[in-house]
Amino acid sequence: MATLTLLESTREALDRVQQFDASTLSREADLGKQMNFSEAVAPSRALIDIYRRIPLTALDDFSDGQLNVISQQAQADFNVFEQILEFNATAANAASSRTSIINTLKTRRDQLFDQLWQYVAYGVARITDTSLLETQARATIQSIKDQSEKLTTQLHTAKSDADSALAEIRAVAAEQGVSQQAIHFKQEAEEQETLAATWLKYTYWFASAVGFFAVLSLFLHKVEWIRPESSAEMFQLISSKVLIFAVLGYLLLMASRNYATHKHNVVVNRHRQNALLTYRSLVEASGGAGTENIVLAHAASCIFSPQETGFSNGKGESVAGSKSVLELLTKTASKE
Repeated sequence: MATLTLLESTREALDRVQQFDASTLSREADLGKQMNFSEAVAPSRALIDIYRRIPLTALDDFSDGQLNVISQQAQADFNVFEQILEFNATAANAASSRTSIINTLKTRRDQLFDQLWQYVAYGVARITDTSLLETQARATIQSIKDQSEKLTTQLHTAKSDADSALAEIRAVAAEQGVSQQAIHFKQEAEEQETLAATWLKYTYWFASAVGFFAVLSLFLHKVEWIRPESSAEMFQLISSKVLIFAVLGYLLLMASRNYATHKHNVVVNRHRQNALLTYRSLVEASGGAGTENIVLAHAASCIFSPQETGFSNGKGESVAGSKSVLELLTKTASKE
């Protein structure tokens, strides 16, 4: 069994050579046509290809002596690559050094193969070992199964969380939908409030007109050109007063009834608005099967049942509402 430190250092040295890009050795841009190392690119690639035939996973099977051989060869060749990368064309004997490096690389391939052919052969055999491939395939399949089961569990958990979130969103949306409908009753209540204020002014005006005419009628018979001279004129004056009082009184009655009607509609629409706003809270607070239907029946009765006006005195709505609630209670009890 190889030493762990030596194994790591050999793996680093071999991986460094395998990952090296031979095209960077040319240096045509900075060394020019005469001093560049374009001739060294092809021999260097041949060396790197030999190193690449030794898989890193095969190093675990080698002894310390074998690892030393691989490590020394990889470090020596990488040192040559570094010499090319650091080559200075202005240094002394630059031309002879360049020629020596290129010649070394051209003859290096066969020397390296003689040193490492057995490790290359072992690496190829190890890669093509069917039993090893089968073991690795089984391990990969099992890893995929484990990951798929983990992902399936996560998906089920995520689905449960999503269903819970969706249910909460639907509940909030339903509550918001019901609450948003209350604005219609709010707007109607505000319009009815405005109309009620208008008719209240008319009521004050007509009441003032009746009072003013009542005071004025006490002195009409004393006006010279209105004073009755006969029984017929007296009857005509009295009938005129009665007619004017009747018209003013009717107008006063109508104005007061219209005021009462619009004020009543304000209260009704406010009540409907509150019924919609508090419906969901009442349902959640009550809890229990069938309670939601009862609360809904009360709210619907409050909203849709006909309401009394200032011109009628209907008394049948509450009875109908109570009857519908009683029917719901009966149906709920029969279902249970």
